[in-house]
Amino acid sequence: VRTNFNETAFFYPNLYSDTDGNLELSFTIPEAITRWRMMGFAHTKDMMQGEISRELVTRKKVSVSAYAPRFLRESDTVSIIAKITNLTNDSIAGKAMLQWIDAVTLQPISEKLLKTDSLLNFSIAPNNNTVAQWQVIVPVGLQAVTYKVFDITGNHSDGEQKTIPVLTNRQLVTESLPFMVY
Repeated sequence: VRTNFNETAFFYPNLYSDTDGNLELSFTIPEAITRWRMMGFAHTKDMMQGEISRELVTRKKVSVSAYAPRFLRESDTVSIIAKITNLTNDSIAGKAMLQWIDAVTLQPISEKLLKTDSLLNFSIAPNNNTVAQWQVIVPVGLQAVTYKVFDITGNHSDGEQKTIPVLTNRQLVTESLPFMVY
């Protein structure tokens, strides 16, 4: 299950060069399925320098990405949609599953939130995508919830997990304070 969705990655990689002067580097990148702009700068002890800028793509052959709100409100009725992408040259079939956990007590609460079946069947043509959709009603009394969405096929699986705050109906989303700029 992918959990690191940071929007930036800063790293100090170790560089290894061969006899031809080619460099190899390795580093850990966040787990978001997206495109990244990688910029690097290196120097030696005698201040020789080099820089690089490239576009990197992080992807999986079969992946799932949920479109969940940034926050929920008590008594909300929402649709959680997950896009399942097939980058293989074969048609695939599988199951998509959504689980809910109370982020404070770490207890499963799927039966309290889900108004549809948590397990859905899907099939995807080669190099195509499909969606899975679940209806959710947020009960009163939760502070935060964690969702886990998975796709499972014969040879591939993927998942993502995120925590979402649950706001009361009295809590404002934006609060403003005046300040002066001189």
